[in-house]
Amino acid sequence: MSAQRSAFRTAALFACALALAACGGILPKPEPQEILQPRAHVAADPGWPQVSWQLAVARPTANDQLDSPRLAVIPTPGRIEVYKGVTWPDRVPDVVQQATIGAFEDSGKILAVGRQSGGLRNDFILQMDLRDYQAVYRTPAGSPQIEVTVSARLVDFASSRVVAARVFHQTTDATATDVHAVAQAFDTALSGVLHDVVGWTLSSGQQVRAAEHPKGR
Repeated sequence: MSAQRSAFRTAALFACALALAACGGILPKPEPQEILQPRAHVAADPGWPQVSWQLAVARPTANDQLDSPRLAVIPTPGRIEVYKGVTWPDRVPDVVQQATIGAFEDSGKILAVGRQSGGLRNDFILQMDLRDYQAVYRTPAGSPQIEVTVSARLVDFASSRVVAARVFHQTTDATATDVHAVAQAFDTALSGVLHDVVGWTLSSGQQVRAAEHPKGR
């Protein structure tokens, strides 16, 4: 009886091995991904005010298509896809959040800036809705145009009151259709939006502080 059991067990293991080998040939192999590094850069404007308050940058909200590490593309109106074989290093809202914090830090115009949960004693919170962050083909034969649209709100932390709100939009034409040229255009468009966001935030927050503490009072 033990010999029969042993033979049955051996046959069963052999059958399982064959099944696994067959499944291995059927299952698709993971698609190799190249991770693209965003390089948004914002040059400080001498006209921006120097501020002594602190800012928290909340993670931007986005729809399901944009809340992803993939590069979104609209090849034809009403149809959204992604570039194959490449990703950002993180989900798009996290990429935008980190780039925004970096833009404020590089400006040298603010006392401190960080994530909303970063432990700062916040004076203001910058909230953003990411409406557009995709490549759009206007003509089938041409290069895509990058669209970046951000709806921003500056919130006074103590009162939870929205003290300023504005929509920022930037478009940049890619120089070619290959994904690296498209990624570079994403960087340029995001840099343009963040330049405007940083200047607007600094000016708006400073106006609120000036109204709260008028000179001579």
